[in-house]
Amino acid sequence: VTTVRSMDGRPFILDWRERVRAGTLVGPRILTAGPIIDGSPPFRSDNLAVADPESARAAVAGQAARGYDFIKLYSNLSPAAYRAAVAEAQARRLRVAGHVPRTGQLEEALSAQWSIEHLGDFAGAVTTQRPSVPPWARRAFAASLNPERLEALARRLAEAGTWVVPTMIQQDRWLAPASRVEQWAAEPAIQALPSSVLTQWRSGVDRFSSRLDADDWALLERARGNRLAVVRAMYARGVRIALGTDTPNPFVAMGASVHQELANLVEAGMTPYQALHAATVAPALMLDLQTEQGTVEVGKRADLLVLSANPLVDITATASPWGVVLAGRWFDSPELEALSSALRPN
Repeated sequence: VTTVRSMDGRPFILDWRERVRAGTLVGPRILTAGPIIDGSPPFRSDNLAVADPESARAAVAGQAARGYDFIKLYSNLSPAAYRAAVAEAQARRLRVAGHVPRTGQLEEALSAQWSIEHLGDFAGAVTTQRPSVPPWARRAFAASLNPERLEALARRLAEAGTWVVPTMIQQDRWLAPASRVEQWAAEPAIQALPSSVLTQWRSGVDRFSSRLDADDWALLERARGNRLAVVRAMYARGVRIALGTDTPNPFVAMGASVHQELANLVEAGMTPYQALHAATVAPALMLDLQTEQGTVEVGKRADLLVLSANPLVDITATASPWGVVLAGRWFDSPELEALSSALRPN
């Protein structure tokens, strides 16, 4: 992975960004939001809580001053704080990404936000909500899809030009039976992580999964099919889709999850070529870097995966590069393995 968009930044990520730019740290090109700006109380304790328009504007101004590339807004913002944050970001020429506030301002977000992350914020607009479907399952798209409402949403998103980053891999790995969790835990990319991360992930998934019954598991299986159908409909109607993963959610491993999400896009109905476009050309367009990267052209930044198999035949070929060119520097398989080994816990 040669370019990343960090959705919850910290000062150390700004430091990484500058060290990569200076050539003193081997790593992907980084564009980063500041810490997530949320309402009060925040959805997560480490989100930046703002209670009113004044504090929302101050939060955005502070992140602009510290040099973050864009801002990310979250679900618990009040309508007034949300609008104030958007206005301050626009005044400072910062793009706005993130969630649609839970107060239901989807139409407002289409004009205010550069991108909408994940799919959960669209659930209320395209599903038939029934009391028998619990709230946690509704946001995962376990309720029945309404084809007419899905069609209308897809057309509206396409008209607005809003980017959608589905991150299906995160929802795929949110809940699972213990046997599947153990399969994920055995994956090489996850085995390379510190054992404390694996313990935390396993605990988080098991804590909720242990309460599910057969009906719940059936709902989750339907939800996955619905998410694929939503992405299929959006892409068919010209919605701008870019690949993302929402790492480090449980069992969504850094790097490897990009290739797993590529497979999800193909399962949703994209051709391998279209899925690769969503991971290369589309992000370059999204990040306003299309004159520098995203396609193989003379004069552009040389970020390349060199593969021994054709990903247009089998999209999983991208997960095993023969070599990588990062900003013009060649890394062969042994060197890539050496970099990975250096990061693995003892």
